[in-house]
Amino acid sequence: MNFCMIEPTGDKEEGSIGAFYIADKLRRMGHSVDMITPDSQRYHYDVELFSVHHPEDYPRLQVTPKHGKIRLAGGHVTYNNPRPIIPLVDALCMGDGETWIENAANILEKEKNVLALKDLSGTIVSELWIKGFVLPVRNFEKPLPANPPYLNRPNTLSAAWYIEVARGCPFSCHYCELGHSMPYRYRTREDVLAMLESLDTSLTHKIVFFAPDEASTPHYVEFLEKARSLGLRQAFGSYRLDKIIKMGGVPVDHNQLVRVGVDGLTEETRKRVHKHITDKQIVEYFKLMVAQGHVNFKIFQMFAHSWENPKADFAKWERLMNIVFAIPLEKAVSLRVKWTPLIPQPVTPLAEDKAIYHQETARLIKAWHERVRQPKSQPGWHVECDGIMSAKSHARQITLTHGDETSLLEGAKYINHAWRKQ
Repeated sequence: MNFCMIEPTGDKEEGSIGAFYIADKLRRMGHSVDMITPDSQRYHYDVELFSVHHPEDYPRLQVTPKHGKIRLAGGHVTYNNPRPIIPLVDALCMGDGETWIENAANILEKEKNVLALKDLSGTIVSELWIKGFVLPVRNFEKPLPANPPYLNRPNTLSAAWYIEVARGCPFSCHYCELGHSMPYRYRTREDVLAMLESLDTSLTHKIVFFAPDEASTPHYVEFLEKARSLGLRQAFGSYRLDKIIKMGGVPVDHNQLVRVGVDGLTEETRKRVHKHITDKQIVEYFKLMVAQGHVNFKIFQMFAHSWENPKADFAKWERLMNIVFAIPLEKAVSLRVKWTPLIPQPVTPLAEDKAIYHQETARLIKAWHERVRQPKSQPGWHVECDGIMSAKSHARQITLTHGDETSLLEGAKYINHAWRKQ
């Protein structure tokens, strides 16, 4: 059969590792897979595949005409709430997709009928679905399938080998779907080491260990040592702040971007959302990393919890960071801060939280960045705002995240025939 794969997303997120895994599986089965854009004029494929990463992809799917006889969808966001796109496809996979797509392709090749997919684990067949049905149990790959390393953005300066070391998250922060929508699974030591040895370094020496929190993976330090021995290097890594303290730091290059989530303006908020990181630990983290020579940091910060007091809570954050900025430095340090308002996720304990985007908080964030952007003396902390979502975008994302089966019917380029009367 001939397939096409579409990622209805912005340029920055094209080429996801999940879409690669699905296409690679089909090609190894002997099927052809063309990667096309939503506005492609190529049609008449046997099957069209949509890889949706984020709720923002839903409206892009809505306005994309159908390119294949059968439209299937899957992707990370389907673990959470796929309801808005059920009428816009013929069937979708809710959960992991490698085994699912293998079974689906075999069934469709034999039966030529999307209804034949109805008994596949984690499957929603649009024609058989009724608004409000209980979502099926998600499909999970256990153990993780033997996917090959993925070369992202080949032939560019950003090219990097992606090696998946884990799926899911071993923690259960109340705002994040990763610890609630899927079980935590990690790849074996032998598999990861073999993948590192298999990389073609003539294409790039850059690698990314792909996982929500790579440092929680068993044997992580051994993976870093193996990569270093092979001449491989990371541009960035994602970690738990408290895990780094427990490990006594991370043995990576001093200029590698080290990313951690703080996710709460105050210690009280972090405790309330099950992110048990204290102010003392945040200071300890920066002292430890600076003492080890690290100079490139990024933190993810969250606001807009319903219980926040903008002025009082931000004052606590500013006092904490003043302590951090007083840490003695031997060389200049870069700190990027990404600000994200809470988007209550349907599968999490905060699903019903009425997130409140206080414009006062946004104003305080912007004013703080203006004050701390440049250090008053050298060496010092160079602080950059790595983005802050607007109130309008926040409201839109909440609407998409909590949408139902009728949310995107109006104006859709393709609606499954069973839903067209609605």
